[in-house]
Amino acid sequence: MSFLVRLLAGLALVCASSAALSQESEGERDRIVFSVISTEQTEAVEALWQPFVDAMEETTGLEVELVSAIDYAGVIEAMRFGQVDVGWFSNLSGLQAIRLADAEVFAKTLYPGGQEGYRSVILVRDESPIRTLDDLLTCDGSLSFALGDPNSTSGTLVPLAYIFAPRGIDPQSCFSQVTNANHEQTALAVVNGFVDAGTNNTTNLDRLAQTRPEALEDLRILWTSPLIQTDPIVWRRDLPEEVKAEVLSFFLTYGFRGDAEQRAYEQAVLDDLFLGGFLPATDEHLLPIRRLELMRDLAEAQASDALEEAEREIRLEQVQTAMRELAAEERRVAVRELSEELIAARARMGTEADAATADINALVSDFLAAQPRIQVERRVQRVTASEMTRGFIALAAGLGLFALLMFRSRPPRFGPSRLMSDRLIDAAIWSGLFGLLIWSFWPAEMFKLPLLGTNAPRMGEYIAGFFQLDLDGWETYARQTLVTVQIALWGTVVAVIAAIPFGLLASRNIAPVWIVQPVRRLMDAFRAINELVVAAIFVAAVGLGPFAGVMALALHTTGVLAKLFSEAVEAIDDGPVEGVRATGAGPLNEVVWGVIPQVIPLWASYALYRFESNTRAATILGLIGAGGIGQLLIQNIRSFEYGKTATILLIIIAAVTAVDLISQMLRKRLV
Repeated sequence: MSFLVRLLAGLALVCASSAALSQESEGERDRIVFSVISTEQTEAVEALWQPFVDAMEETTGLEVELVSAIDYAGVIEAMRFGQVDVGWFSNLSGLQAIRLADAEVFAKTLYPGGQEGYRSVILVRDESPIRTLDDLLTCDGSLSFALGDPNSTSGTLVPLAYIFAPRGIDPQSCFSQVTNANHEQTALAVVNGFVDAGTNNTTNLDRLAQTRPEALEDLRILWTSPLIQTDPIVWRRDLPEEVKAEVLSFFLTYGFRGDAEQRAYEQAVLDDLFLGGFLPATDEHLLPIRRLELMRDLAEAQASDALEEAEREIRLEQVQTAMRELAAEERRVAVRELSEELIAARARMGTEADAATADINALVSDFLAAQPRIQVERRVQRVTASEMTRGFIALAAGLGLFALLMFRSRPPRFGPSRLMSDRLIDAAIWSGLFGLLIWSFWPAEMFKLPLLGTNAPRMGEYIAGFFQLDLDGWETYARQTLVTVQIALWGTVVAVIAAIPFGLLASRNIAPVWIVQPVRRLMDAFRAINELVVAAIFVAAVGLGPFAGVMALALHTTGVLAKLFSEAVEAIDDGPVEGVRATGAGPLNEVVWGVIPQVIPLWASYALYRFESNTRAATILGLIGAGGIGQLLIQNIRSFEYGKTATILLIIIAAVTAVDLISQMLRKRLV
């Protein structure tokens, strides 16, 4: 035992040393993290952006890590705390990054053909009876609707500003169910009939025309917005100036530099990304989005029935003052002139490619030369171990430990001897575990462990936002939390009913092996699939709402309880069973009178524990429209409404605590 303690202590020392070395290299500014938002499948987005990132690494001399996420809020918070340096955002999420993460806009995207904007749309199925906005906005609770991410411009802000706010309509109370998802998920939800209508944009529809053309055949555009400007590219304001210069130069010249072969390749990469290049921009780029926010606030203040007249006048005056201040902001002439000159130079690429390329490089160089920045030496790229190298290190560590354990486990000269097979097995198990830990150290990013200490103030700053409770709407949160508990209750009851026969059939002392093994494998499948995935399957069958959540929890919990029930049955005393059998009773009576009475207390304890677990699990099922508090919880987190999020969390904690206390009382009565 003392040897194992020393071994684990040595492993901790090795990990700490590796973490310190990694942390030291992390501190150098030779690496940036570039984030992109996935409006469709994450792996597809990363594959499309990887050639662009590879070129950024080669051109700037920086190591560039590409990260892709489906959630704007997570990326904004990561940028806020220095974990993301540069990012492609939507207009609204870019504005949030400026407000919350001390970011600034340095470039904007162009679409193929040079278009500088796109449009928000509302989609319905082609055969849907919804033909006009009036058909959609009946607000009788008969229709379901899908908004985009709360920080999405086309998916949320534009529809709220142009459709819902001017009419004084709250989507949450207008529709039977409101979900939030990325653009591709929203389009597919409409196509498959999961929701009656949903938001999207023309850019994503163009992408779907290439990736999923069959889906567009069943869609119809119900409403189209005015033009929205293209997306911003932002960076952290505190990045070193020389890093900013390298990155900006790369973005402005990509696709329009080098020889004809390089330009053709980079243009092909941009085409795959549905981009036509980049132009310089500043925070001024987001002024129209700020106007949209004010338009939404103005319409909501005018239409709200909850405001007293005096309070309404104060609110309207505040919004109008903000709009006047916004209109007074000056344009940054230098960036505007550079954009116009770059557009003119790029327009000559078809006829004077080489001259246009030279002009573009000169324009960017002159612009950068005019910007104040600190000149520093070129950073050296950090070299990281490859997967094969890490495997060899882990193998060598495991073999070294194996030899050490074999040496230490030699039997003493005058003591009891041990079988060689036992020594080999023990040494193989411990050395294999040690090797796996070493091999997994880098992929699991365990070298970041010291960051929990050094960045503790960041975590405290984030958590502090939850201490400002916003109790508005707590009745709604409490009602939806109650629905969540009801989902967990019915899901658990259905699972218990199903798990009893499955648990008996999976018990080796009750059923023959040709029944036990198939049943156990089926229960493995039930447990292996996450509740969210199962809920999505049931949504396809029964539609949005709590019943899909009940069935998802029931299926998953059946797999868990059947395993626990079978293990309890296998541990029973055979005496009572043999006594029942001695009376001449059949197999069914043996189970009813010899097995069930012994396992009932343990089964009840397992069932109550799973009810507690399901109450927690059910809180997230609302994310995909399966009812409960999950939708409101995620929406408020994504909207940075931490006061409201804290209120929801407190209500959830109270509900789970109440369930736990009730379970304890019932367990005492049953055990």
